Amino acid sequence: MTDASRREQALALAAGAADDAGVRVVELHHHADMPDVSRLFDVVWGRAGEAASIMAPEALTALAHAGAQVSGAYRDGELVGATAAFLGLADDGEVFLHSHVTGVLPGADGRGVGRALKWHQRAWCLQRGIGRVRWTFDPLIRRNAVFNLVHLGAGVVAWHDDVYGRMQDERNAGAPTDRLVVDWDLDAPRVLAAAQGRAAEPDIAALRRSGAHPLLQVADDGTPRLAPADAPRLLVQIPPDIETLRREDPDLAVAWSAALRATLGDGLGRGLRVSGFSRDGWYVLAANRSVDELARR
Repeated sequence: MTDASRREQALALAAGAADDAGVRVVELHHHADMPDVSRLFDVVWGRAGEAASIMAPEALTALAHAGAQVSGAYRDGELVGATAAFLGLADDGEVFLHSHVTGVLPGADGRGVGRALKWHQRAWCLQRGIGRVRWTFDPLIRRNAVFNLVHLGAGVVAWHDDVYGRMQDERNAGAPTDRLVVDWDLDAPRVLAAAQGRAAEPDIAALRRSGAHPLLQVADDGTPRLAPADAPRLLVQIPPDIETLRREDPDLAVAWSAALRATLGDGLGRGLRVSGFSRDGWYVLAANRSVDELARR
């Protein structure tokens, strides 16, 4: 496939995703558009009025003027989702897009707006000769893991402890901001399959029958249950709704942060890799990149 046809295909995919979500995704450049974007991010994250904004309008304007990406998703003239991203430089000198923040208003989420924004972002990158996108996400938020690793086909490349320090918004609630770093290789077979609706997901039951060991799982009382082991494949489960736990049982939420850091974070630090994630909350850790034994649904 030529570069031109690849770009055309990406634009068609992005347009289809926007149509499916019932939105119009556009690039934003003018300062008059940025207060709405800034407010949207603060609403999505529950940033209190006395705290600084997630991204101030002036910062968003500067990004757009510098050639970075600020995009908005509109439904019936209302901004319902947005993303802000800027260029990064890898250790090997490769330029990538760092997707700093993407948010969808409550009530509009779960309707394909996030997918429309990301497939638009992919087309934006390919139009500019950028082949990969990176971002961080909270590994305890199950829906984000499903979105990033299943629906988009991104891959985990690193774990970082407490990246942003303690944040006093509703979503983070002062918890440690441990994050996974994902790499979205825009032409990878896994990404192209996800774009066509063929998302890759591990079959956890089949993996357990073949000897995969549950390193961390949710106990009957909702607490983290650890079972250390040395196996070629390890399974790490996260709770269904960590954000509710952070509001209603902060001590249990902190216990989950510590347990995930001691299992998933430690495993990645020892050279293991995340080879998949299931919709019911299981990360799969494999020994190395030559091992690809996931049973697909």
